[in-house]
Amino acid sequence: MEAAGGGHCQRDVAGLGGDVQPWREFTTMLKRHKTREQDLEKELSAHLDLEAEELRDSGVSPKEARFAASRALGNSSLLKEDVREAWGWMWLEQLGQDLRHGFRALWKNPGFAMVAVLSLALGIGGNAAMFSLVNGVLLRPLPFSEPGRLVRVTGFYPKGALTTMQEQSSTMEIAGLTTDGEFNLTGQGEALRVAGTAVSANFFPLLDAQPEIGSVFSSGEDRPGRDALVILSHELWLKKYHGDPGIVGRVLAIDGQGRRVAGVMPASFRFPTAGTQLWIPLHCDPADAEDYWGKGFMPLIARLRPGANIAQAQGELQAMIPRAIALFSFPMGKNWNSDATVVSLQENLVGDVRGKLLVLLCAVALVLLIACANVASLLLARAAARRKEIGLRAALGAARGRLIRQFLTESIALAIAGAALGFLLAFGALAVLKSTLPADTPNLAEAGIDWRVLLFMTALALLTGFLAGLAPALGSARVDVVQLVKSGGQRSMGTSGVRFRSLLVAGEVALAVVLAVGAGLLVKSLWRMTQVNPGFGAESILTVRISPSASACQIRATCAAFYEELLRRTRGISGVSDAAAVNAVPLDGQTPAVPVDLEGHPRVPSENTAPLLWAGAVTPDYFRMMRIPLLEGREFSESDGEKSPAVIIISSETAHRFWPGEDAVGKHIRPVWDREWRTVVGVVGDVKQYTLVRNVPDWLSGEAYLPYPQAVDLTEQIPVVMNLIVKSGPGGADVAREIRGIAADLNPNVPIGEVRTMETIVNNSTAQPRSMMWVFVAFACSALLLAAIGTYGVVSYSAGQRTYEMGVRVALGATRAALFGLVLGQSLRLVLAGLALGVAASLAMTRILAGFLYGVSPTDPFTLLAVAVLLIVIALLAGFFPARRAAGIDPVTALRVD
Repeated sequence: MEAAGGGHCQRDVAGLGGDVQPWREFTTMLKRHKTREQDLEKELSAHLDLEAEELRDSGVSPKEARFAASRALGNSSLLKEDVREAWGWMWLEQLGQDLRHGFRALWKNPGFAMVAVLSLALGIGGNAAMFSLVNGVLLRPLPFSEPGRLVRVTGFYPKGALTTMQEQSSTMEIAGLTTDGEFNLTGQGEALRVAGTAVSANFFPLLDAQPEIGSVFSSGEDRPGRDALVILSHELWLKKYHGDPGIVGRVLAIDGQGRRVAGVMPASFRFPTAGTQLWIPLHCDPADAEDYWGKGFMPLIARLRPGANIAQAQGELQAMIPRAIALFSFPMGKNWNSDATVVSLQENLVGDVRGKLLVLLCAVALVLLIACANVASLLLARAAARRKEIGLRAALGAARGRLIRQFLTESIALAIAGAALGFLLAFGALAVLKSTLPADTPNLAEAGIDWRVLLFMTALALLTGFLAGLAPALGSARVDVVQLVKSGGQRSMGTSGVRFRSLLVAGEVALAVVLAVGAGLLVKSLWRMTQVNPGFGAESILTVRISPSASACQIRATCAAFYEELLRRTRGISGVSDAAAVNAVPLDGQTPAVPVDLEGHPRVPSENTAPLLWAGAVTPDYFRMMRIPLLEGREFSESDGEKSPAVIIISSETAHRFWPGEDAVGKHIRPVWDREWRTVVGVVGDVKQYTLVRNVPDWLSGEAYLPYPQAVDLTEQIPVVMNLIVKSGPGGADVAREIRGIAADLNPNVPIGEVRTMETIVNNSTAQPRSMMWVFVAFACSALLLAAIGTYGVVSYSAGQRTYEMGVRVALGATRAALFGLVLGQSLRLVLAGLALGVAASLAMTRILAGFLYGVSPTDPFTLLAVAVLLIVIALLAGFFPARRAAGIDPVTALRVD
C-alpha cells in the first residue's frame, strides 16, 4: 500500500512545478510568491488527504491511514524545496533566509557583532579613503582631451630653444610655460598679488582647453605688439570681479602694464597648479637676444602627434638639443640638457607623490588584512559555539553547500555593516590623508568619495566578508554529526581549530609589528627633525611680504629708497623693537638663485656651466635680528650702498666647499654677467633655507648674501619682492595694519601679504612629515588594537575550552599561580611568535620608508626594541583577564563540565 500510495503522491507532487515557466520575470515572481506558497500548502494538503482517503477505503483505520499517508508523502520540507527550485530564483529566496537568520543571530550577540563590525569598518573605511586619494591623484586621467598623448619634455629651455623645437619637431606639438610666477593686479580697489603663468600662444589649443567666456590665445599672440593680453581663472573672476561677464575686453593693470582680458577659464581648469589665477602670453622677441636666449628658462609640455609615440619623441629630442645649443647667443655647455627625456605628463605631475601614496596604500591594506584575520578568528570561535546548532541542521538534512553558504552569508553581512560604518569613517580619513600631500598635487582637490569609491567599497566588503568567513564556513561544513551527537555538542572545536586561530592571531601580530615599527620610525624621524638647529632664531619674529611691481623698481635707487623708508617707519611702530628685510624667508619655499663665477674655480670650457648659489638680498640688521652667527669677517653695514665696493657674505658650508682649508674672507665671487668681482667680507653660520633637512636644494651649490642696494636676481635687476622681518611682542594684527598704512602711504599700488610668525613657518615646514607620521600612528594603533582583541579572544576561548582540564589540574594539586602562568604563557607565546615574524618582515619592508626618514635607519634597533616591549605589554594585558578567570576556577564545577 505504501509503495503504491507513495508512487502516486511522488508523481503528482513532482508535477506541481511543471507549469512554472523558468523565464518568468523576476518582478512577477516576487508578486506571486505569497500566492504560490499558499497554493503549494493547499496542494500538499490535498495530496495527503487523497492518499489517506484511499487507505481508509482499503480498510485502514483513519489514524493509521493519516500516518501511512504522511510516510508515503515523505519529507514535506524537501518536497517544497524541490518545487521552489522548479519555480526558479530559489537561490534568492535562500539568500534572503540566510540573511534574515544571520542578522537575527548577530542581534542576539551584540558584543560579537560590534567588535567584528568595528574591526571591518576600520579596515574598509581606511582603504576606501586611500582608494579615493589614489583614484583622484594617480588613476584619474588629466581633464584634457586624449590625456594619454600629453607629455612633459624634461629640462628647462629659453624662449629661443622653445621656438626652435616647435619648428623642428615632427613628433610633438610643444608649448612652454613659466612656473611660480607672481603679478601685481592694481587699479581697482586694494592692490592684489596673484599667482600667474606666462605661456606660449599654443598652450591652450595644445590642451584643447576652452574658455568659459571670451577666447584663449591664438597663434602669434606671444609676439611683441600682440601679447598685451591676460586670461583670468574662474576663481579670480569671481573673487575680484564678482563674475561680471563684461570683464572680457577690459584692460587691467598687471605689474604696471595694461593687458586686455581675452577670456575666463572654467573652474575645472587648474593648470599648471591649482593656485594659478591668471595666464599671460610669453614675450617672445628674437630681436632681444639676451631675453630670448639667456633668461626665463622654463619647462615644456607637448602633445604627441598622431601616430607618434614617446620613444620616437625621445629620439627626436636628443637630435634637437644639439641644434638648439648651436643657436644660443653665447657659449653653451655641450652637456646642457643631455639627460632630457620625454615622459607622460600625468606621471611627471604625480611623480613626487606616487611613492608616498603607494606606501600609505600598503599600510592601510595591512590594516584590512589584520581586520580580516581578526574577524575570521571571531567567526571560528562563534562557529565552535554553534556546533550543536550545525549538527542539528545537518542531521535534519541540510547539505554541506547550504551550511557553507549560510556562514559566508553571515560574514558578508558583517562586512556590509562594516562597510556602511566605514563609509562614514572614510570622509574624515580622506581629509587627513589629503594633508599628507602637497597642496598643489594634481587633482588633489577633486579627490573625493564618488561612485567609483562606492563600487570599490562594495567589492571590498564582499571580498572581505568572503575571506573572513571562508575558514569558519569550511570548518563548520566538515562537522561529524555522529561524534557531535555522542558528545552532546559540548566539546571544543578540536586542536586543529585552536591551532588555526592561533596562527591567525600570530599573523595579526606580525602585521601589526610592521605598522608599529613604521610608525615608530616616522615618529623618531620627526623628533630628530624638530631637534635640528635651523641656524636662526624664530622667537618674536613676524614676517610680512611686500610686493612692488617691477616697473616701480626699474631704477635701483628708487627701490632701495622705498624699502629704507618703509623700514624706518616700521621701526617707529609701537611694540616693534627692530626691523630688517630679506628677499626669501628661510623655510618658506623660496629659492632665489644666481649663477656665479668663483675665484680659483674657472668654468670648464666644454661644459660652460656656472654653479648656482642661493642669493639672499638682505638689509644690514638681518643677521643680528635672526641671530645668524658671524663666524669670520664682518656683517653688512649702511655704507655698503649701490656705489660702494661690491661685497658678499657666504655661509660656512659654502666656504668649506669652495675654499677648503683656506680663509674665505677676501676671496671673490661675481654673477656671471658682471665684470666686477665681489669681495667676500664675512662668513656666517649655515641656515636651513630650503627644509629642516637640507640647507638648499640639490641644484644649488651653496648660500650667499648680498647687501640689498647691490643685490641682483636672475633678471639681473634688484629683487623687487621683499619680506619685512619685524621683531615685536604680541599684537601681530595691529602691526600688520600699521605696516599696510605705511606702505599705502608710500605707494598705494603695493600689495601687502599676511603677517606670519617665524615659528609658524618653522612648524609648517614639518607639516607633511607630521601628517604622514600621524596617519601611520593611526594605522599602527588600529592594528595593535585588533591584534590585542584577537589575542584576547584566542586565549579566553582556549581557557574556556580547557575548563575541565583546569579542574583536573587543581584536583591534582596545581596552584592558582600555576594556572595563571599557564594561561598567561599562552598569550605571551602567541605574541612572541607574531613578534618574531613581524620583526623579520619589518627589516625587509620598512626599507621602503628610507626616503621619508631623517636621521633614522630603517633598521633602527631602538624602535624595534620599543615595539617589542609594547607588544609584550599588550600580550600581558590580553592574557591577564583570562588567566585570572582560570586561576579562580572551582574544581568541583569544572569537573562537571563534561
